[in-house]
Amino acid sequence: MRRKALSPVIATLLMVAIAVAAAIITYVWSMGLLGGLMGTGGQQTKEQLVIDAYDWTTTGSLKLYLRNVGTVGSEVDKMYVEGVDQAFAPATGVIAPATRTAQITVTVTVTVTAGVSYTLKIVTKSGAVLTFALICGRAS
Repeated sequence: MRRKALSPVIATLLMVAIAVAAAIITYVWSMGLLGGLMGTGGQQTKEQLVIDAYDWTTTGSLKLYLRNVGTVGSEVDKMYVEGVDQAFAPATGVIAPATRTAQITVTVTVTVTAGVSYTLKIVTKSGAVLTFALICGRAS
């Protein structure tokens, strides 16, 4: 009585089919989960400010020309040069998406040297952090 219920070939095919089905189910589940997470990222993921131009020819004053290329309005809350909080004007105002460039003047209080690149961080009211590298003593 040495009968086998299934031949080894059929057993192998069944195991491969089960493994492929499990992989497909896992893929569909993970794509649904990732798609849901990426679609509801919050306002920070929809805010995108770019610097169209800047003028830092005077070491104590940095003029920024910001444009919002995102899908929601952005309001600048803080500005940091090399990690030090800087005063800027105008202090309030929402930069609407797809509008003209907004001009902001930053009063730079840290010691800077012309020709050296410095990090500028812009923090919006919703918490988005945008980082740029600007060269002191230049305008673009």
